[in-house]
Amino acid sequence: MKLALFPIILISIFPASVAWAQYLPSDNTLTVQVLSPYSYKTDDGTTVVLGEVQNKNNFPVTNVKIGVTFYDDKDKILEFKTGTTLLKVVPSGGKIPFSISSTKPDPNITRVQVNLAGFNSSPSRQQLLNITPGTMEISDKLVLSGTVTNTGTILSTETNVYLVSYDSFARVVDVATAELQTNDITAGKTSNFNITSKPNSDAKSYKLIAESDQYQSRMVDVTSINIALNSLAKIDKVSVTDPNGNKYSTIPVGGKVVITNEISKQFGGEQSAQPYVCYVQIKRFGGAVEFIGSAQGIFVGTGKQTPAVTWVPESEGQFFVEVYVWDPDFVALSTPSLDINVLLVKSQ
Repeated sequence: MKLALFPIILISIFPASVAWAQYLPSDNTLTVQVLSPYSYKTDDGTTVVLGEVQNKNNFPVTNVKIGVTFYDDKDKILEFKTGTTLLKVVPSGGKIPFSISSTKPDPNITRVQVNLAGFNSSPSRQQLLNITPGTMEISDKLVLSGTVTNTGTILSTETNVYLVSYDSFARVVDVATAELQTNDITAGKTSNFNITSKPNSDAKSYKLIAESDQYQSRMVDVTSINIALNSLAKIDKVSVTDPNGNKYSTIPVGGKVVITNEISKQFGGEQSAQPYVCYVQIKRFGGAVEFIGSAQGIFVGTGKQTPAVTWVPESEGQFFVEVYVWDPDFVALSTPSLDINVLLVKSQ
């Protein structure tokens, strides 16, 4: 017998570049619930909504229907999109992620509502897929390899492996799909998988899960993680101004120049504090280094900081700026700045 249930939960999210979820109190009488939604805008302006669905029934459910309504700041509906959970079957007591994106980039989207519209009862799927992760490498890319083994007695067809990233509040902040050596795994055999994706700066922990047409896996923690230090921080928006924040057209000899840049820690969420030293180097075109200054600080979480260094040029010429972020032991935390700032210094 198939059981069809249609409880509704409305959840409001107010995104900026990343939206922290604000939602109505949970109704504990509901047997399937949306948990802790999270929203953010991608680089191209598409709005992505992620979360988990919890099955509180004593039986599995399938065909979970989730609807997302995208609004502007005047509460005008810009789009309605439906989706489902990452796995087709949500086991009894299980929590399975979902990810739903706006159809196209839209800068006018400022709020979304998530509703759980329905589900059906389902036969269970045995958890006979075993995942073994390798070491996750995080730099400008997230790379993870591993294996998935079919410990069942029949062929595992259309097998998929997913990497789920969680922030410090146990919210889903990213989902990546693996490429498998083969998606059809014979009983007793193993398939290699690889995952390459863009790291999410809010991610603190990672789990893997798999499903095929016949089987599922348990959630598996990724415990071996290697973060490249020279990609721990990111340098953005290097600017050169006078002490009042005005841009120079020509810098006078003896005038004060303030070099400001925006830096942030890319990975690790609310992990332990990371001291840093921001170095600003002024080089003469076709010549030697003219000036090196520094500003110190501490990364706590992934918030942005704006260290500033003051330079007083002593001679005329054309110069350019380079910015570096190192730890106090002179180990690079970031690649050098990419912004090109050409400085023209003249006597008045």
